[in-house]
Amino acid sequence: MLEDWKIYYIITKLMKTNYMKTKIYYFLIFFVIFLSFTSCVKDNFNFDKWDKEIQYEAGFAVPAVWGDLKFTDALEKFDSTGLLIENLEGYVSMQYRTRVSSAAVQEIIYLKDQTTSGSISSPVFDFDGFNQFGDTISFLHNAEMEFTMFNPEAEIDSILLKSGILDINTSSTYGHSAKLYVSFPSITKNGVAFGRTFTFVPGGGSVSSLGNDFTGYRVDLTQTAKNFNEIPVEIRLTLFYSGSGVPNTGNIDFSLNMKKMQYKAMHGYFGLNELFFKSDTIDVSIFSSSDWEIERYKFEDPQLEVFYTNSYGVPSQLYFTNMVATSAIDGVEYNIIDYGVGLPIGESNPYNVSHATSYGAVMKDSLKLNRTNSNIADIINKRPKWIQFEAKATTNPAGNSHNNFVEDMSKIDLDVVMELPLWGYIYNFKLRDTLDIDLSDLFSEDNPITRALLRIEFNNGFPIEAVSQIYITNQYYHILDSVFNSGLERIIGPAQIDGNGKVVNFTQKITKIEYDLNRLEKLRGGKYVIVQAHAHTSNAANDKVVKIYKDYRINFDIGFEIDVDFEGNIDSIGN
Repeated sequence: MLEDWKIYYIITKLMKTNYMKTKIYYFLIFFVIFLSFTSCVKDNFNFDKWDKEIQYEAGFAVPAVWGDLKFTDALEKFDSTGLLIENLEGYVSMQYRTRVSSAAVQEIIYLKDQTTSGSISSPVFDFDGFNQFGDTISFLHNAEMEFTMFNPEAEIDSILLKSGILDINTSSTYGHSAKLYVSFPSITKNGVAFGRTFTFVPGGGSVSSLGNDFTGYRVDLTQTAKNFNEIPVEIRLTLFYSGSGVPNTGNIDFSLNMKKMQYKAMHGYFGLNELFFKSDTIDVSIFSSSDWEIERYKFEDPQLEVFYTNSYGVPSQLYFTNMVATSAIDGVEYNIIDYGVGLPIGESNPYNVSHATSYGAVMKDSLKLNRTNSNIADIINKRPKWIQFEAKATTNPAGNSHNNFVEDMSKIDLDVVMELPLWGYIYNFKLRDTLDIDLSDLFSEDNPITRALLRIEFNNGFPIEAVSQIYITNQYYHILDSVFNSGLERIIGPAQIDGNGKVVNFTQKITKIEYDLNRLEKLRGGKYVIVQAHAHTSNAANDKVVKIYKDYRINFDIGFEIDVDFEGNIDSIGN
């Protein structure tokens, strides 16, 4: 006997399913808002408009729930993912984005281990007058230590070391005692050059200085005739007379090994280097769903924008080696960058990236593909499931300039954004969905309701119209009843729009659904609800375009008129 109060129970149950809550936002994205709109506005329901302690009579009307959905409600829903934004034109866009970074700078512009060695033999000395205790004799050996670079084109001027180790190994075969002074006049810290002293007893031997910490040292590579990639090394050997029987012969051998060096900053000319970005994919999820179909649609101005931040102090060019969209319609891959010579994105026409001009600076810029400079509008009309790309940048396209610099954390980050402004139309958006439902408690013997009429009033401020049919089926999907007797029912009328596709006035639509005892009996054994919905933007049949603004809204009232035979607290019904 429990009739349309139970119909209200069914509808309320549908409202509260998370599945349907998710569906509504996709409807909004496609300019469609229909049956499941109630699920996303349940927080806007006001159940306080009716008093549960009432005196029941033969019949009465109840204002069940009401709601008011603003587009900002949907906007807030998507803030966490950044899916919906208000664009620069003031209306709403969908965004799909991903971020990729270039390889770490230390993997591309790096410091190799550097070594040099040499020997000082006795013929370089003039031993005249070197014949009694207290006599000394010295020789200064000047050498250039060549730095092998990451790139044969690189010409490095200076390096500030974040870390590094220097090992020095020496050995002497002189019979006289000796001191060896090793100095790097262009490797300094706090203005003091790095140096070490080695002492040899008469008869020679080996002496080493290992693990010298180069952290914080500055290396100037411009202090030789070459003016880059070299540092001067000063090696002074002093012999101390050790007796008349000691021969004036011998050798001092030395080796220098700089290793495990990491820079804090480096300056010079870095040559041509390729900065690779990992391949990535933008998942255009709204086009990859299999839950709906669209007969035809159009986005007026889809855009693909690349935002980048660059902390390299190096002139660079950016381009995409691959960018394709895979269609959900035919599975074909469509090339986005294959679009004439004017497109600043492919390898044949790379984009000059703004670069930092001082240490610590970060440059930001962007490039955009739109309907005027690319085939992106055609691609979007192919209903792409995803867009896959691979990017690359090259340094110093104009040649040699010693104004390059990098820091240890330098990188180029790319934000690749697919933006679909909600400016266009959709014709015949078709959705079919099936939901489980349990109606077993609708047929209890203490049901007090003998008739119910459900009244739904929409005041629609969206440029959308929707028709629907809802079927109740048994476990074998045999239809027990259809909610609307006349077939597809227009439940939402489109708001009035002006010549620019903007809403200027609400449209009201009232729908009534009545259940008596005989009709309720048809629902016995109900297991599934099948929803069929068709929606269009305003005048889409004639290719009329509309725009969706964030202040658009739709409000509704749901109430019902019931006949009952019961006295008491309504909370006891159905308990």
